[in-house]
Amino acid sequence: MVKKEYICDKGKRSSVVIDDLSVEIKKDATLILGFAGIGLLGPIIANSLIEQIPDIKEIGFVTSEFLPPISVFYEGILKHPFRLLYSLQYNLIIGICEVPFQISSAYSDLAKTLCNWALSEDVRATTLVIFQGIPQVGLIEKYPVYYAAEEEMMNFLEKFDLKRFEKGIIIGAEATILNEALTNRLNAFALFTPVLEIPTPEGAASIIEVLNKIYGLEIDTTKLIEQGKEIKAKMLELAQKTQQYQKQQQLPHGKEGEYTQYFQ
Repeated sequence: MVKKEYICDKGKRSSVVIDDLSVEIKKDATLILGFAGIGLLGPIIANSLIEQIPDIKEIGFVTSEFLPPISVFYEGILKHPFRLLYSLQYNLIIGICEVPFQISSAYSDLAKTLCNWALSEDVRATTLVIFQGIPQVGLIEKYPVYYAAEEEMMNFLEKFDLKRFEKGIIIGAEATILNEALTNRLNAFALFTPVLEIPTPEGAASIIEVLNKIYGLEIDTTKLIEQGKEIKAKMLELAQKTQQYQKQQQLPHGKEGEYTQYFQ
């Protein structure tokens, strides 16, 4: 199989490998990157897009010396942990990284490699999108979506009733890639929503609804919202059991039978 590998002069420890050269990427594509950060927003969003965009096609993968020794597989089929897919219909490139990088020093190398490929003559992308969760404690009732963007993108994003995130920081691979985009021709923006420290599918659903509006997608988020309700119900159940246990601990001596009943 004929492949093409892209190695950036400044990011020599990572590379982009395109193993389906039959797919021609249209000019002005948008690169959407989903990383395994808090709340797992990136992989949840990217997987939903991959599952529901009709013409999506896997075109290659990203290699890096800094990827952890982890393999992933679906229905018994081995997959690279950092894959690239493309939809001609929507002119979207989806990058999904399902494992965290081992060290933060990998981010700069990866950012240079990805941006170099996105700007190459074979791709000529113009927009970069990343996601990041806003950590919350306890149950989350609403999942508003905020944005932070280069100044040139702000008027465009305001059309979709997004709330501007006034001040804050972005961390991880997403931050380094955004910083790299600030030095080149890619127009970058980030979408935020509240998340828990566990997978937060309802937050992912809120961001997907925004992507539906921006890019004319038709991604159904019903399943994600149901998953979120299930997670919330389990958290409530756990919280109630914890409260019951704490009350049992405060009972006077001679109530051991009630302890036994609780743990049965």
